[in-house]
Amino acid sequence: MSRRLIVTADDFGDTPEVNAAVIRAFSAGILRFASLMVLRPAAAQAARLALANPGLGVGLHLELCASEPEEAGARYFFDSGARAGVEGEIRAQIEAMLALGLKPTHIDGHINVHVHPVIFPALCRLAREYGIPRVRLPSGEWEALKGFPGAERAGTALLAGVFGTLGAWVGPAAARLETPPSWGLLRSGLMKEDYVLWLLSRLTEGTTELYFHPTTDEALRAGDRPTASHQSVTELEALLSPEVRRALEEHGVELVSPTL
Repeated sequence: MSRRLIVTADDFGDTPEVNAAVIRAFSAGILRFASLMVLRPAAAQAARLALANPGLGVGLHLELCASEPEEAGARYFFDSGARAGVEGEIRAQIEAMLALGLKPTHIDGHINVHVHPVIFPALCRLAREYGIPRVRLPSGEWEALKGFPGAERAGTALLAGVFGTLGAWVGPAAARLETPPSWGLLRSGLMKEDYVLWLLSRLTEGTTELYFHPTTDEALRAGDRPTASHQSVTELEALLSPEVRRALEEHGVELVSPTL
């Protein structure tokens, strides 16, 4: 088997600066997919840009909470009204994307709230109904991250454990859908060139996804910690990096492009 890589930018449609970063990373870098936030102010602009760049695959970045995923998670567990309405919320966002002229290539979720045990089965049912082939399940990154200099251990291991447990719980709901290992959760907002190079040297055979949060806003630059939004120019630079491009070639990694 060969090593194949899906490279995705989240938060497409959030701001004009994110939109500009997506198009730049697609036209001059390794980006091939973006995940669209249909509820955000720059969503229509993002759709126009995507239609003008037909080689870019665009999926839905499902938004069921803007922040505080723990509170949202509790609401979907304990509020019967929220549980009853979740499929309608997901359907509405898929329909909003279709209304913008875009058929989703995949679905993932803002702050990964889509992996919630109430939400994920509904998402998968609708993905099959609408013919959307791929959904995101973060997995496998902990083994690849081990040994990376400066990686925070305790909190990162806990996060990996939580999502590993969730993935095992909800994974069967994704029958007949693609769920490649997805990396980016454990260093969200810190997908810098050095970490991306580290991950590329540790890709296993088959298909893996790396996801990023690029922007052209120079005020947003990641240091030792991510920015508040996790968006950064630093991640755009990684997507444009000649070193990253060379590493793909050296390791024989094939970039996955959407089937048009």
